[in-house]
Amino acid sequence: MHVTVTNETAEVGTQTAAETVVGVDINEDCVALAALTEHGIEDSIVLDYPEIKEQRHRYFTMRKRMQEAGQTAFNGVFRDKEQRFVHDQLHTVSRRVVEWIQRFDSPVIVFEDLKDMRDDIEYGTRMNRRLHSLPFAKLRDFITYKAAWKCIPSDDVNPEYTSQRCPVCGHTERANRHKKRFKCCECKHQDHADRGAGISVAQKWLRKQADRNVPALNTLPQVRKWELRRQASGPVDGPTVTHHTVEGHQTEGVSGVSDQSTGRSSGVVRKTQSSVMTRDEVSRTT
Repeated sequence: MHVTVTNETAEVGTQTAAETVVGVDINEDCVALAALTEHGIEDSIVLDYPEIKEQRHRYFTMRKRMQEAGQTAFNGVFRDKEQRFVHDQLHTVSRRVVEWIQRFDSPVIVFEDLKDMRDDIEYGTRMNRRLHSLPFAKLRDFITYKAAWKCIPSDDVNPEYTSQRCPVCGHTERANRHKKRFKCCECKHQDHADRGAGISVAQKWLRKQADRNVPALNTLPQVRKWELRRQASGPVDGPTVTHHTVEGHQTEGVSGVSDQSTGRSSGVVRKTQSSVMTRDEVSRTT
């Protein structure tokens, strides 16, 4: 016998009582998470989901070619398939995010307030299409309601300069960031740009609180990356632990760490030798 149970209410903790602030930076192909307390950074991770971007571009190309050929009968079919795929992937990503956040004491999730972001987007036809179609709001909604059932509150901050601000010295300059690489022009700190933005989001939320201290960060933990991808057989599998650092990133005082390649064979979970994740942690996320 199968019984369906629907929860209608949940008691969510207060934001001000939170001990751990988890800054979230949502991007086109990944979401970066950084857990911060008043004593320092607890952990951070970058969760990659490249297939959402790849599949959306694939379906767009297919619809465009059909329109050019005057064959529009299947436009709705392809659009429905695309929406179902993105919907499924976002549920998977949001579930992984909340599972990771649950490990910390009394967390609060802090997002960038991106509700007016599209009003300022004007980068040409192709880039505008990509940015306007990004599911920022849907992913945030999925994370928020899944976290609420776990009694985890959420909040947001002004996203201004979070990706350009150095989380170590506070220097803010557009030249600090180049694509996925962050290098502070002032203190020369290097980092994964999205992870650094997640830390800046958490720091900005702490600065908003009258009775909270923003910790000084001298060194940051190594960047860990998970990648959610679809296997050759079709279903979405758990995360693959890939390299800790991206080329040129500085972690624990080590600069210029080279990029380590990882296999993508079906069903394989790869763990680098210096990984701080245990086998139990990997198994709990799958």
